[in-house]
Parts: sequence; structure tokens; C-alpha cells
Amino acid sequence: MIKQLILPLFAITLSAAQPAAWNFETETPTLEQGWTATTDQIVAGSSFVQVQAEAEAGNGNTALRIHGEARKNNSSPVKEVLPFAGAIHYFSATPFRPADFTQARTLSFRAKGAGSMEVALFHKATGVAPSSKTVKLGAEWKEYRFELSSFNVDKAQLTAIAFGKTSQGTLDILVDDIRIQ
Repeated sequence: MIKQLILPLFAITLSAAQPAAWNFETETPTLEQGWTATTDQIVAGSSFVQVQAEAEAGNGNTALRIHGEARKNNSSPVKEVLPFAGAIHYFSATPFRPADFTQARTLSFRAKGAGSMEVALFHKATGVAPSSKTVKLGAEWKEYRFELSSFNVDKAQLTAIAFGKTSQGTLDILVDDIRIQ
């Protein structure tokens, strides 16, 4: 009898990953909540980034600010380090442990900033090599929406989502209302 009660609860906990939404008015980006800075420094690169919840002046909106620089590093002991800097959210308390998003169809978010940024989905089959899309940013908020199928990932094995830059240059963006549904 106890096994019958515990096993269904365990199954519910494992599949609770969908839908997912992040709105930074009520959430602070922390490692415990899942949002953290990520750079090529983990493989001897020299990029840097700061990730924080930041209130916009005058309108009361709070968004995830990602500010830093992706730098090419020629002095690395590693043969070649491709620059990257950004914010990442792991779908599990254990980084790169998969979560099941098979019921989800779209990824949407609002963003603004200078230049462009990449939005990346990681899944178990490719490990730390994500499938990504590049979006052109502007000074005003814009909503972006992608079909998850366009990322060509196994939705049952998603491990993380990231926003950032994978080419040399500065990064100063705001992201909000992130939804996978």
C-alpha cells in the first residue's frame, strides 16, 4: 500500500518540469532558483558576465540583466577557446540532468539590448553543445517566439536554457517573461 502511494508521487515530481515560466518581478536569479552566470572561463577562457534581476527606471518592470563581454582568448593552454558569456538555467538541481518537456510546444520571451544574442537549448544527447537561435535586439522590448521543434532537440531530454553571446563583443541585454509551454 505504501509503495503504491510513494511511486505515483515520485513520478509526478520527475515530470513536473513543464510548463516553465520565469518572471523576474517576483524571482531573483540565483543558483538555487536555477539562473546563474556562465562563461568560457570554465575552459580557460577570459570572457566575463554579471547576471542579476534589475528594475527598469520608471516602469516597475524587473528583468534579468546579462552584462559582460565575450572575449577571444589566444593565450589559453587549451588549443582554441570559443568565446561565450551569458546566463543559464538548469532544469534540474543537478546541472545537465534531463527534464521532460514533451508536452511543451514553444519557447517565448521578451528581450531588448544592443546587437544580437543567442538563445540556446541544451539536451542530454549533445551534452554541453547546445542548439541555438540568434535574435537581433533593439532598444525597445520585443517578444520572440520559437517552436521547440525548430531547435531540433529531444524535448524529453532538455537539460538547460541559456541567453548570451557566443561571438566576440560586449553583452548588455534584458530578458523577461521566459516561457516554455
